[in-house]
Amino acid sequence: MIELLCKPFEIIKSYSGNCTFLLLFVASLFVICIFEKDKVKKSIVAYSSIALLLLFLLPAMPFVFINKLHEGDTYYRFLWLLPMGIVSSYAIFIVISKMKALAFKLISFIIVLVCIIIGGVYMYESPTFYKAENLYELPQCVIDMCDEMTIYEDREYEAVFPDEILQYPRLYSPYISMPYGFETLQFGTGHNSAIHDEMVKDDIDVEKLTNLCEQANIHYIVLNQNRRLDANMDDYHYVYIGSYGDYNLYKSTEMFFGEWKDFEEWKNSKNE
Repeated sequence: MIELLCKPFEIIKSYSGNCTFLLLFVASLFVICIFEKDKVKKSIVAYSSIALLLLFLLPAMPFVFINKLHEGDTYYRFLWLLPMGIVSSYAIFIVISKMKALAFKLISFIIVLVCIIIGGVYMYESPTFYKAENLYELPQCVIDMCDEMTIYEDREYEAVFPDEILQYPRLYSPYISMPYGFETLQFGTGHNSAIHDEMVKDDIDVEKLTNLCEQANIHYIVLNQNRRLDANMDDYHYVYIGSYGDYNLYKSTEMFFGEWKDFEEWKNSKNE
């Protein structure tokens, strides 16, 4: 029970970064409550935010959402209701507007900018973000691989991608499908999670990965070049096609790649 009561505070700690924006938000609430004279504005901007924050921390909320509705992994989304940007911006406007000297206003504005810079992170440091390289605003290596995979546009091809580029193929091509998606990434379980477990290892068991992929009818395997392989992929029915950026593309020698009208003929030839 104690663990359940502490859950909201753990979530705040996990999702507040270095606490700069959280402290700015709390300070802004105090500023608005003290200096804002308009009761309607104060209620909409400050009191509603305080009520939402208290509701998030209320012991009954995590009990219902986590214990009864089994939403422990998504309870943090309740924090999205807090208008932190609006509250902080409005409070900063109040403080600066009350200053008479232009120099003080300028200094205050610079301090706010510094706080925002300190509180944020450079998003391109994350391996899941790429600078725009084309009109699609997708990694060019993903586009090139999808084009290579799509032999006929009247059917889909199953491909396994590393986590950091998993969201991009379906944004570009409807003909590339994947054996696992959001549920596996978010919760660690789901369809073909065994394949995902192998894909995220630094040292990949090639025989195990290729066997799992064959069982799931995977046409292509994309591996980050940083992964170490304990064997040659070519020896396990997946041949090397080429390198695209930081990734190597492998193609199955056992799967069917042709048009569906030719599937029965291909199947019969495999059984002979």
